[in-house]
This record gives sequence, structure tokens and C-alpha cells, in this order.
Amino acid sequence: MNALLIGADYVEPIKEVLSSAGLNTVDHWTGRKPGDTRRSVPRDVDVVVVLTDYVSHPLMKKIRQDTNKLGIPVVFARRSLQDVREKVSAFAHRLPHAA
Repeated sequence: MNALLIGADYVEPIKEVLSSAGLNTVDHWTGRKPGDTRRSVPRDVDVVVVLTDYVSHPLMKKIRQDTNKLGIPVVFARRSLQDVREKVSAFAHRLPHAA
């Protein structure tokens, strides 16, 4: 499954957590660039993971609108390996193509 990761600058450890949960990170947006609110969520992702510590409210609103329109689930977590691990594992049974 493919995941879009939004938030933070250094995300390699978080990508490893996502990978161990069966999610391949296809793209990463820092959430800090003004142009990020004009970007659209790609259609080829199965889930969007948002690190809430690092994104603005307008960007979160845009992400929520895009994902609702596309029917893509969203996981909101703090930028903490443990929090990401817990949220993704708790959400895994609701992801499409979950085994």
C-alpha cells in the first residue's frame, strides 16, 4: 500500500515505521512550504499520514477536503515514533487491501 506522509523535515525513522506496517511512502510534503496548501493529494495513495505538529490548519483543512473527495483514509499523529506506530496499527484494519 502507498502512503503520503505530510509534516516534519526529517522523516526517515517514520518511513521505517510505516514500512514495517506495510506502507510504502510514495511522497513526503514538509507542510511548511506556502505552496503545500495548493497541492492536491495524489490519487495513487491508499492512506495519508499527517504529522500534526508540523502542519498548518489551512493545510489540514485542504488535506481533509481532498481525502474526503477521493475516499482516502487519513491518520493524524504527532511526530513521535510511538504515536505513529500506535495510530497506524490501530487504523490498519480499516485500510483498503489490509491483510
